[in-house]
Amino acid sequence: MTRFTYFILGAIALGLTFSSCKKEFDEPPVPEIPTGNVKTISELKALYFSQGAKSISEEWSTFGVVSADETSGNIYRTVYIQDATDAITLRLLSSGGVYQGDSVRVYLKGTRLDDVNGVISIDSVDVDQNIVKQSTGNQVQPLVLTIDQLTDGQESKLVQLNDVQFTDAFIGQTYADAVTLSSKNTEIEDCDGNIIIVRNSGYANFANEIITANKGTLVGVLSEFNGDKQIFLRALTDVQMNDTVRCNGQSSGGGNPGGGNPGGSGQGIFSDDFESEGFSLGGWTTQTVQGNADWFVDDFSNNFFAKITNFSAGSNTETEAWLISPSIDLSAVSSATLSFENAFNYSGAPLELYISTDYSSGLPSTATWTQVSFNLSTGNWDFVNSGAIDLSAYTGNNNVRFAFKYIGSNSDGSTWEVDNVLVE
Repeated sequence: MTRFTYFILGAIALGLTFSSCKKEFDEPPVPEIPTGNVKTISELKALYFSQGAKSISEEWSTFGVVSADETSGNIYRTVYIQDATDAITLRLLSSGGVYQGDSVRVYLKGTRLDDVNGVISIDSVDVDQNIVKQSTGNQVQPLVLTIDQLTDGQESKLVQLNDVQFTDAFIGQTYADAVTLSSKNTEIEDCDGNIIIVRNSGYANFANEIITANKGTLVGVLSEFNGDKQIFLRALTDVQMNDTVRCNGQSSGGGNPGGGNPGGSGQGIFSDDFESEGFSLGGWTTQTVQGNADWFVDDFSNNFFAKITNFSAGSNTETEAWLISPSIDLSAVSSATLSFENAFNYSGAPLELYISTDYSSGLPSTATWTQVSFNLSTGNWDFVNSGAIDLSAYTGNNNVRFAFKYIGSNSDGSTWEVDNVLVE
């Protein structure tokens, strides 16, 4: 065999070697998650009622469509699914991966069927190991009920309540506290006086939105916390309240801040009549600069109002005390007004009103305040309306606060009362 022939054969062999080594990169294998014995959600709940909590070691699966997920931040490491028979809560080991409208198969081996704070749930669900998506974009129609029809049997279901409104104590407040990330229980009622809690997380993307005074429809997932029924909203669009006539026949003032439509004419942005018998629900804070006297909530003939006096134990004390509103967001409105009622008795300095855009917390001296004039009571406990105080100079700002400043001396001091505060 010639030298040239050896060269040709060597080249062919080398080419075959390179050809045999060249191959496509493989995709990671999709884990095979068995189906096993299929259980409906109703069968799982019946199993809990007959046997109690159970760590599932069997190869079981259940199917459902996700009716609510974590996207808005109002629900954490939890999703809700429904099938043709019932609904159940899935408590996830970690967030993400399952979304509203997903049709899923839940492989139950390794999970736990349990009661969590009063709600039957499938606990310890690993999205990668226990969830198999079947399809996306599916719709779960809410079950239309009345508040008095919300029973244990409806828990984890998507429900719709018609002709409901937020109770007076929460109108004009935010859904939760987006600053401190604190959750809040609010309440809705129907025109028969039935009430249920609407639970809102401080992490929700609508936590800082203003609650509407209007009446209308609310959609959410029914849940429970240790005996108290409560509803979780999936998004702000679940609140569609456009009826400006409340259950008592009075006008709400118009607009639908709770439904994501801020800035309407005549819309109530903030209000407080102190019928909650305290300051915390309205988001007020008090600051005593001098003396020991402080603002408090009092009542006369079952009408509650904010009040302050520097007279105690038979004498007056030198006092400076502030009642400061929560932060009011005027960034989405072109005009706004503030009004309230005030009354006083006894001799002393008049009540003063101030507005700030840079106050956050602590003593008032940490911020810049502008004094504003208003109609003062003539005394003898006669309530007088302040008149509409123009806030146009503060529109476009998302941190507007107003404050009532009380002054008393060692020799005198009026007792002042404030009620029916309204920004619209």
